[in-house]
Amino acid sequence: MAYVTDNELGSGGPYSTSASWRKEFVEFLRGVDLLIHDAMYTPVELESHRGWGHSTYAEAVLLAADAGAARLVLFHHEPEHDDKAMDDLLAAARREARAQGRPVEVLGAQEGMQLTL
Repeated sequence: MAYVTDNELGSGGPYSTSASWRKEFVEFLRGVDLLIHDAMYTPVELESHRGWGHSTYAEAVLLAADAGAARLVLFHHEPEHDDKAMDDLLAAARREARAQGRPVEVLGAQEGMQLTL
């Protein structure tokens, strides 16, 4: 299991990740059964929040797919998102996972959620 919070994966901000760092991070996570990762923003929202130290659901899905993670739990949600926005985000993340062509189960963290390791 890996728990990754407040992690800005993308490029263009003060926390821009180099290709070598990302490759090492993917290798560190290689084959993890459960990746719990920050997914504060949609790709559109991130454009006005670069440098805030958070990732998008799409970046988290790509990381999970690249690392061969079995399950991805998206958490650390934008407080302004209502239930519909969260449902839409989760649906988009699952579409992104299918588009990657790798079997990553994508879940949205919820209060009281329990998972078996």
